[in-house]
Amino acid sequence: MTGAARALPVWLLATLAGTGAAPASADVTFFAGSAAAPGRPTLGAALGLALEPVGVEFEYGGAPADPAAGTAALRTGLFNLLVGTPARSGRRVQVYGSVGVGAYRERREEHARTGLAASGGGGVHVRLAGPFRIRLDYRLFALRGAAQHRRPRRAYAGLGIAF
Repeated sequence: MTGAARALPVWLLATLAGTGAAPASADVTFFAGSAAAPGRPTLGAALGLALEPVGVEFEYGGAPADPAAGTAALRTGLFNLLVGTPARSGRRVQVYGSVGVGAYRERREEHARTGLAASGGGGVHVRLAGPFRIRLDYRLFALRGAAQHRRPRRAYAGLGIAF
C-alpha cells in the first residue's frame, strides 16, 4: 500500500469525526446536460445523504447512442463521496468536490461492454426557496476495459429537492 493509499482512510476518518453533530440531510436531483467526447445529451438522477461537510450519493446517468457519429449509448452508475463547504443558514451557494467509483455500460447495435468506472469533478448547489436547489456539476470519467471513449466528460444542470 502506497503512502497516499494509507493516508486516504486516515483523512476520511478525521473528516467524518470532525463533522460532529451536524444534522443529516438527504436530497434527490434530476439532471440534464451534455456528455462530451463525443458531445450528446445526457439525463440522470442522484440520491444523496449529507453529513456536512462530507456527503455520499448514488448517481445514475445516461447518454443515447448516435448512429450517425458511430457512438455507443453510455450508462453510468456510481457511488460518490462529496466534500463541500457547509450549507449554513443564510448562505445560498455551496461548493463541493466529488470522487466516485462504479460501473458503466456501453451499447451500440448488438454489441455491449460493461466495466469499472471512476469519476472526479465538482460543482455548486444554489438554494432557491424551501427545499429546492439548482445544481451545476462537471465530471471527468475514467472507464476501464474496452470502452469506446475511455475519458468522457459531462456537464449538467439539475433541480434538487432536499428532504
